[in-house]
Amino acid sequence: MSNSSQVAGMAKLRIASPILRLPSPILRRGPVAPSQPANPSVFLASRTARPLWFDGRFLAAADLRREQNYFLRRQAAFGQAAGPGILHGLTVDQGSSGQIATNETLIIRAGVGITPSGELVMISSDLTIQLTDLADQENLDEQFGVSESPQQPARTRTGIYVIVLRRVKFTANPIVSYPSSLGTAPVAQDGDIVEATAVSLIPYPNPITNSDPATQQAMLARQIFLEGSFISLPDSVLPLAMVGLDRNAIQWLDMFLVRRESGPQTSAVRLDLSDPATQQACLLQYDAKLKAIVGSLAANTAINATTYFQALPPAGALPIASINTTSFTQVFFPPLTNVRLSLVPSDELPALIEEGISLPPIDLTQPASTFANLAVAVLVPVPRANYASAKATAPDVNLTATPLRLPILRPPLPILRLLPGGLAPGLPVSSGTGWPGIVSGMSYAFYTRLRDQANYVPMPVVTS
Repeated sequence: MSNSSQVAGMAKLRIASPILRLPSPILRRGPVAPSQPANPSVFLASRTARPLWFDGRFLAAADLRREQNYFLRRQAAFGQAAGPGILHGLTVDQGSSGQIATNETLIIRAGVGITPSGELVMISSDLTIQLTDLADQENLDEQFGVSESPQQPARTRTGIYVIVLRRVKFTANPIVSYPSSLGTAPVAQDGDIVEATAVSLIPYPNPITNSDPATQQAMLARQIFLEGSFISLPDSVLPLAMVGLDRNAIQWLDMFLVRRESGPQTSAVRLDLSDPATQQACLLQYDAKLKAIVGSLAANTAINATTYFQALPPAGALPIASINTTSFTQVFFPPLTNVRLSLVPSDELPALIEEGISLPPIDLTQPASTFANLAVAVLVPVPRANYASAKATAPDVNLTATPLRLPILRPPLPILRLLPGGLAPGLPVSSGTGWPGIVSGMSYAFYTRLRDQANYVPMPVVTS
């Protein structure tokens, strides 16, 4: 019997043999156009269709690719539901213990994040990378050989950039495929799809003409956190940090200007308020900048917020040296600000900070007269066991402003270079009872913006 007759006989057996069909929850129906579902109450998503496998169905590579794409889209949908941002890790700095920090070296810590498109990006171990090895976003395809556009030399990079992660994939590990027909020679093709995470730079359209690094950060923080203006990044990238470059040399590095923690957005009515992730980033960016400023000055040096910042988060820390508990004056906030110094039990401080951070940031670029309508509470935490006795000797008190006297008007960083002792002499903190004794030895207090109390006018009662 020839091969053709054997195949014909097998075909007849398949057709004649009875097939046992079990009840299935899958609705069997003919091909329906995705844009014209048979039932108008059913939304037919064509991109979520997957192959239905059964014995005797011809298996092709296109069917397996379609099934892979189905599960990739479902995974991306779950990632979007979880919320874009950093899951853990992925911090960026210029150095660490055991490694030499240079002005052209970046260290990205191990971590996991989700892009706005729902894709998972991952760095399994700490990555040390040179800025000259990073590609711009528009030149990333050229790095993988899918674009012929020339790449700009990395040494010419000057300006503000956003460091981002992007999920990429490429084929590798070639294998020899079986011939699809007689007389066809075997062909070697890549056998694996390798998924990776690429680090790249996106230029920030910088409207800032000031070249001073500290002023650049202050202006960017005001634009992002107070004005809510930020560039629209592609959904396929996850921002990690913002960096200022001068001919590829790092001038400053700030994570929290663009870094956001992952999590679903609140469903509450927020009107014009920012989302919780942005509020948290505003507080963390300010806290990191404040600690860097205090660390660069001499101990017990009073600082004025307007010298270094253009906007403050509605709650945060402030140097205790900026408050004189003997004369009850302060130099941190603008002169007309209503500032009240109070003690607070330390276990209640987190709740007060969380409540205050939901208010709008404090715009320090407003005219001086506008701060007369701003009320701020400066909170000094003490253990609850000592709260009653401390409160008896340190009642609440209003603070008046004492302006700082600067020798000359220069940007903050040149002043720090010329005056090793800081911007102003340290305020003495005496020991003993009352406020001086309580704040003795402390480095930071905390502040929170207070809500303006609305005045409700009672409606007249109308009698018939």
